[in-house]
Amino acid sequence: MIYPIIYTIQIAFTNYGTGHILTKIQAVEQLEKETFLPEDAKSFKYEIYQDKSGELTLLFIDEEGSIYKVEDKKLVKIGEGKIPTNYNGYKLLEGQKKFSQVAKIQNLKIELEGDFFLQLSDLNHFSIYKQRYTYNPKDDVLIDNLTGEKLISQSGFFVRPNGDKILPGFVTFVGFENFLSLLSDERVSKPFLRVFSWTLIWASGTTFINFTFGLFLALLMNNKNIKFRGIYRTLLIVPWAIPAFISLLVWVGLLNTEVGVVNRILHSIFGIKIPWFLEPTWTKVALFIVNLWLGYPYAMTVCLGSLQSIPEELYEAAKVDGATYTQQLTKITLPLLLTAIGPLIVGTFAFNFNNFNVIYLLTGGRPPMQDISSVAGTTDILISYTYKLAFEGGRGQDYGLAATISIIVFIIVATLSIINFWLSGMFKREVRYE
Repeated sequence: MIYPIIYTIQIAFTNYGTGHILTKIQAVEQLEKETFLPEDAKSFKYEIYQDKSGELTLLFIDEEGSIYKVEDKKLVKIGEGKIPTNYNGYKLLEGQKKFSQVAKIQNLKIELEGDFFLQLSDLNHFSIYKQRYTYNPKDDVLIDNLTGEKLISQSGFFVRPNGDKILPGFVTFVGFENFLSLLSDERVSKPFLRVFSWTLIWASGTTFINFTFGLFLALLMNNKNIKFRGIYRTLLIVPWAIPAFISLLVWVGLLNTEVGVVNRILHSIFGIKIPWFLEPTWTKVALFIVNLWLGYPYAMTVCLGSLQSIPEELYEAAKVDGATYTQQLTKITLPLLLTAIGPLIVGTFAFNFNNFNVIYLLTGGRPPMQDISSVAGTTDILISYTYKLAFEGGRGQDYGLAATISIIVFIIVATLSIINFWLSGMFKREVRYE
């Protein structure tokens, strides 16, 4: 539990993401593998030899007919003219036998002195290449052996004197840059503020609607005069018994604009078709409706349990004093009920604040924001926006920024939870019970 938290905090202060996945050492190793063909590069024909165990060795022939082998990073001349059919126990491969082994040597790089390499340049020739980049750890610069430029390390890249950055970059500490970009970078801050405001509306609205409807059903089910209460209760918790992801996928089909059952019924009765997932307003209405379907059984159950814990003597005394049903509800039921379910409402608010499944499976955050080029959609909440930044970003994966928003989400949820506990008096009650 602790490690992912620490790791997320660490990532938030780095540029970890697409183009910055490797460490600096790994990036240097990648760059030092690059080679280029110098203007005066020498080219060699080659022959492949194989021993009885299947091991291969190579001999190289220059334009003058001299024959070479590689020894101690040097090309050593061993003869000239006629190609030997046998060499130190190895047999010359000719024709089809030779070219059947080319796949094994096509990525071969034979290291020579002075940052040079022998490498296959075409099907019939090896050429002398030179290492493109050399790293100087003392000065922390990367030397481009092709242009002679010195590239400095800056913001997770090696940068040329003209400001061009070369890939791959590397992970580096960027301080509060990710946090500041949420405020200063309009490409990030504008969608973030919209997503944040909708997240507050979504979490507050769906929690209020679910508990209000759940309380209404609980009051009905708590009425002893209703027959078959057990059957009704069982039927009402059916949405809770079905896995949420299955229900969400079913609702996607039910609310389909063209062929969904809901629109077909509305069209046959009223002659209308609601664009459930095409317009932002109707998409948000659909989210509230579907989450009500998923969430009211829980709210009803906790409210029903709390109602049954309220002593009947209180209601009998209120009736003797002439209290109406409304007065009993507002003066006895709701105060005692909120005392019991207050922490559960706070927990439900926090859950809905991060309710990834409903948003992602039902709408995917759609429809998109028309006036902003962003991965965020009009129905994305912070957690789904964070997911898209991390895994579905159009400019690549930005784990650092996603981790930053994750920390902000945690701070917001924790702060709102503390405020709700304080306003509901839960801290005072905890002290009193102690």
